Amino acid sequence: MRCLAALARWEELNNLCKEYWTPAEPSARLEMAPMAAKAAWNMGEWDQMAEYVSRLDDGDETKLRALGNTAATGDGSSNGTFFRAVLLVRRGKYDEARDYVERARKCLATELAALVLESYERAYTNMVRVQQLSELEEVIDYCTLPMGNPVAEGRRALIRNMWTERIQGAKRNVEVWQALLAVRALVLPPTEDIETWLKFASLCRQNGRISQARSTLIKLLQYDPETSPENVRYHGPPQVMLAYLKYQWSLGDDLKRKEAFSRLQNLARELTISPNVQSIQSTASISGNANVPLLARVHLKLGSWQWTLSPGLDDDSIQEILSAFGNATQFAPKWAKAWHAWALFNTAVMSHTLRGYPAIASQFVVSAVNGYFHSIACAANAKGVDDSLQDILRLLTLWFNHGATAEVQKALQIGFAQVNINTWLAVLPQIIARIHSNNHAVRELIQSLLVRIGQSHPQALMYPLLVACKSISNLRKAAAQEVVDKVRQHSGVLVDQAQLVSKELIRVAILWHELWHEGLEEASRLYFGEHNIEGMLKVLEPLHEMLEEGAMRDNTTIKERAFIEAYHHDLSQAYECCMKYKRTGKDAELTQSVSPELVECRDLELAVPGTYRAESPVVTIASFAHQLDVITSKQRPRKLTIHGSDGEDYAFLLKGHEDLRQDERVMQLFGLVNTLLANSRKTAEKDLSIQRYDVIPLSPNSGLIGWVPNCDTLHQLIREYRDARRITLNQEHKFMLSFAPDYDHLPLISKVEVFEYALQNTEGNDLAKVLWLKSRTSEVWLERRTNYTRSLAVMSMVGYLLGLGDRHPSNLMLRRSSGKILHIDFGDCFEASMNREKFPEKACPSKRLQSFFWHWSEWGVPFRLTRMLVKAMEVGGIEGNFRSTCENVMQVLRSNKDSVMAMMEAFVHDPLINWRLFNFNEVPQMSIFTSTHGAAAVNTEETAPSKELAHPQRGARERELLQAVNQLGDANEVLNERAVVVMARMSNKLTGRDFSSCSSIPSTSSNIQHAVDHNTLISGDNREVEHGLSVKLQVQKLIIQATSHENLCQNYVGKQRNNFIFHSQVSRQDCLLHQSISWAKQYYNSMTSPGGIFRDHEGNFLLTFNKHLGISSVIHAELWSIYEALTLAWANGFEHLMVQTDNAEVRDLLSPPASENPFSLVRSIVALCAKAWFVGSKLIRREI
Repeated sequence: MRCLAALARWEELNNLCKEYWTPAEPSARLEMAPMAAKAAWNMGEWDQMAEYVSRLDDGDETKLRALGNTAATGDGSSNGTFFRAVLLVRRGKYDEARDYVERARKCLATELAALVLESYERAYTNMVRVQQLSELEEVIDYCTLPMGNPVAEGRRALIRNMWTERIQGAKRNVEVWQALLAVRALVLPPTEDIETWLKFASLCRQNGRISQARSTLIKLLQYDPETSPENVRYHGPPQVMLAYLKYQWSLGDDLKRKEAFSRLQNLARELTISPNVQSIQSTASISGNANVPLLARVHLKLGSWQWTLSPGLDDDSIQEILSAFGNATQFAPKWAKAWHAWALFNTAVMSHTLRGYPAIASQFVVSAVNGYFHSIACAANAKGVDDSLQDILRLLTLWFNHGATAEVQKALQIGFAQVNINTWLAVLPQIIARIHSNNHAVRELIQSLLVRIGQSHPQALMYPLLVACKSISNLRKAAAQEVVDKVRQHSGVLVDQAQLVSKELIRVAILWHELWHEGLEEASRLYFGEHNIEGMLKVLEPLHEMLEEGAMRDNTTIKERAFIEAYHHDLSQAYECCMKYKRTGKDAELTQSVSPELVECRDLELAVPGTYRAESPVVTIASFAHQLDVITSKQRPRKLTIHGSDGEDYAFLLKGHEDLRQDERVMQLFGLVNTLLANSRKTAEKDLSIQRYDVIPLSPNSGLIGWVPNCDTLHQLIREYRDARRITLNQEHKFMLSFAPDYDHLPLISKVEVFEYALQNTEGNDLAKVLWLKSRTSEVWLERRTNYTRSLAVMSMVGYLLGLGDRHPSNLMLRRSSGKILHIDFGDCFEASMNREKFPEKACPSKRLQSFFWHWSEWGVPFRLTRMLVKAMEVGGIEGNFRSTCENVMQVLRSNKDSVMAMMEAFVHDPLINWRLFNFNEVPQMSIFTSTHGAAAVNTEETAPSKELAHPQRGARERELLQAVNQLGDANEVLNERAVVVMARMSNKLTGRDFSSCSSIPSTSSNIQHAVDHNTLISGDNREVEHGLSVKLQVQKLIIQATSHENLCQNYVGKQRNNFIFHSQVSRQDCLLHQSISWAKQYYNSMTSPGGIFRDHEGNFLLTFNKHLGISSVIHAELWSIYEALTLAWANGFEHLMVQTDNAEVRDLLSPPASENPFSLVRSIVALCAKAWFVGSKLIRREI
């Protein structure tokens, strides 16, 4: 009975109640009565309802305790009084009905007050009952007003309008709407309130309540089309017929869909010949566009359905679909949805014709451009820029790809005049990224648009434009400076202040000591590792120029003067030597100490970074806080506080040595996802969203990040919890080593056993305990736990789609107030970490992992879902909020595939971002580009050895790559091909086809021939989803992968840097050899500098071998194998170099170690590797 009541299957419930009512016990009748009364009410059996209601209390306080009817049903003892009031209204006894309404309110008062204090959510059912009582009083007023009186009719109309507006404020929940509409139906039959009942039917259909949607539509039609004669079938109010055809289409059956499409064509013809066609408005809209003509909606559905039904885009179907969408825009020229569909389909046809008929594709490009401009303009007027973001991004793609043709240029110029200038603020990073486009026409139009934006919103333009002015690309720098100069003409003070603040913040972010340390390290790598003297000089020259300029300047800071006094003499001598070689060719306070100019800044015109919003008051910089907190980490970021003109303090994290432009784009994607989640009923009512923060790049290697207060990293929380209880931080790891010291040699089934042994002997509930201990009350704890679970699920799905890597516990933060999970550091996206040069993430740990106890690096797992994260969820773990949230979020992402793919496409084709998609093994060396600008070919035989042996830091490698890419401009074919592969991977994820033989982004070189044109991936053809996994099955597979012990037990055990790192998927020889090479670099450095560091660490190195590998016969044999291979490589190298192997020095090098113990072998291996650097021969290096 409860199930039938929840499903609103009133007829079945009514029959069941009749059958079991008489033989039921009194206690059972009391429990059945509310459900039976609802069923009888909805079936119109009033006498039967009266019998059921008689078993319920009547609100008399003297009888209430005797009956013992408490709040068992959730709405207290108001059931009996409320149902009695309904019956009395039906019988016309309005005065008595008012009395029972008052009794019902008194019954609700106590419980409602108590529940509201706990949470609004728990009291919501009672709030709905309160609204029912209020509307029941309005029903009484409606009935008692005199008939034929104009004033009374006006009052009735007012009540109807009030009901229409009020229900829009209720939850979009079937049960809530059903309860409210049932009361209104006492006086207003469904046929007189078609608009509201159609919305209810649509709500039922969207929630999967298909049978309830059908019964509602049958009430409105007053007949059943499936059982009616042919001459009566499909006749009725046109808006109801459209809703019924939508219901028929939603059934998913091919025959039903074809019949619905055929009936819709008939409906379109009938409406077209109707004399009042223009006056027929749609009443089935839920989005508020009730003024859109019904005929426009019919044609839009015709086009969408035919697009879905057409197996391919042949000429006939293209023309019919274009005609349908064109008619929709003609009948509703201000309707954004119609223009969006028109533009989207033209984009798909353009992609289709480009492959076969490129000559005629341009006409579709122009139509698509016009459509996007209309859609953007209409959506901005109706809802704002957020809802039109996907169209803006698609328009930018068409602009940058096809903007060179005259027709497209003309369409763009007309469109820019139609759209509000505020529209482009949301995509400023994407526009500025193309400011140096190779196409002259595109570049001119971009600069013209940026100048217009600068006239209206100079504050929004300053920070991103100044980043472009600091680019390493001369063309990009010149284009940006040209725009800055034009903005300076009308906002000179603002430009000067922005340049000052940007320059000084960069100065604070990276001090001279850090600049020189990084520069010398890079120069050393280029010289010793790659023997690239020209590259070394290019790195050092800007630093020396900066030093000389600072020595002559008066406004140097105390820190800079101290650096000059300490190092100027030595560095000047070194610079003279460099210049001589170049000629001859022979071998934590922000006070006066770091930035006096920022301290002096007062009441600037410049807005506080990240606060500028169009048409909102500008919060300018009042001053900078004098204290600057330096956070003790590798990059040493600074916490900066800016005092705003509104009296508020704005905190930021000032980061150097890091490019934040990708993080900025990720925040844009999160903004789009939040919009999609807010527009979906299921996700909006649960307040599902991603926590965002401001990211403001200041230069290509520094920027500001909005400070998120009251957050702790999960690593910090667990460390505090375990330290307080004297629990070893890596206790799980210790259990595994005690059970199987030689863990890495075990087969998979044995590894699973060891892994599960560690799980069984440890609780892993640290995070769950932390959530409980840090909550003030159980109510707060329950709310935080729910928020934690849901936010973890949201980011699991979005992170999986984004290909987000490096998700160790220091990159996951927990909000203290809400319990929501916050992710930081988005440097590894699009599964780039799986393709990096050394130790890809699927086969190695993050270098930042610090403890094994839960720092399993993701190998074969789509997102982080370790035991500790699961145990912090509700009692059912994954089965509950986590799974349902994952399914809801994935459903929203897949349903809005077009929007997500538009954002992703703009992301991966952004020239400032997509260079990260490179596989580092495929990166050309920087020296190649220093000699021949834009060289097309690379001699891999010569560059490979230096790449393999000289293993630079990631930041240095990225700088080389970025310089190479910038010199190639935005026409780099390899990057575009790589982006196409990434887009194909994203499309598979959004259609449930990601569990194929290749589950990650393939290498460009081997898979690019199988990639498809990226434009075909955004055609909006939802038929792809039908060939993939369902949402439930896709989520199920992802969760299985993320929690599989078989996957987790094969992962790395990561330790701090300079400790031994290995994992089961790489052979032990490879691991030993890699570690030997790493320590060979240290050994070589010790030979080139007095008191080198190798001797200090040699003991730790050997201890590491002993501790983590164990000295066994297997290890001994492998060490010998490595040693013999290296000596053979040296011998081959000497042979090619025509060096006599009987030479004394060669004999000494190739002679066996003095002792056969493993430590001697390791020393010999290190020496053999280190001497390869010392010799400096590329051929020798390649052999080694």
